[in-house]
Amino acid sequence: MGIIRPDGPSYRIGTRLIVPACVIMALALWTLPARALEYPWVMLVPENDSRDPEVRQQDEVQSLNTVAVINQQEELFNHHLTWRKAAVRDLLSINAPFCEMHFDAVKLFSFTAEEKGILTEYLKRGGFILFIIDAYPYAEDEFWKVKEWPLIDFIAKELPASDHDFLSRRATDYSPIFKIHYRTQTADSIRHELIDNPNTPNRTILFYRNRLCCFVMGNYTHLEDGQWVPMERPFPGPYEFELKSYRLTVNIYTYSVLR
Repeated sequence: MGIIRPDGPSYRIGTRLIVPACVIMALALWTLPARALEYPWVMLVPENDSRDPEVRQQDEVQSLNTVAVINQQEELFNHHLTWRKAAVRDLLSINAPFCEMHFDAVKLFSFTAEEKGILTEYLKRGGFILFIIDAYPYAEDEFWKVKEWPLIDFIAKELPASDHDFLSRRATDYSPIFKIHYRTQTADSIRHELIDNPNTPNRTILFYRNRLCCFVMGNYTHLEDGQWVPMERPFPGPYEFELKSYRLTVNIYTYSVLR
């Protein structure tokens, strides 16, 4: 997921104007059709979260913006997404068909044994998790040198080894996920990461009994002179979405929940 710096007090996705998330969400509530169904979109928080408080706040703003934009312009769904945040330990006690979880690209962490058991059961029951690598606070040479990914090892190695109904591989542009709603393909900037960084777990996917249950994507800032550069602090809050990344997110949600 590439991100672009904002150039003023309002924000754009493609050619559509985006106002701050709180305004959009208020508008969505007033214009919600009576027949629309509510679907939960859950941001998961692990016990050993290694993100800085600033990064956590920025991630929540990004997530709220994504949900607000989907509610505003994806009329095909005929339903309304409701955003909430929840701890991994509470996952089995809430209604959460679709979850998103951000994790730091440099300060890595591992799930607790309890969380691994909960996540395993959740995925087996039909749940889905979009894992997002927070690379945007770092320069390319900081996160490209990371070679060990405990979280990715759990979904890509531990789960398939413990249960052969789990299968992990890398998504490609030929996957149906890239064309189920929007016809899209990997942006050139993301392809730079996938081709040139041998350590990236970006585009790792996991299936359970042939059902997609996990997708891993990166959250970067922008390229300068052919290299990713960090987003400056303090982070800007709402910003411009990279259109292909937004469309891929919609495709992921559509493929995992609505099809």
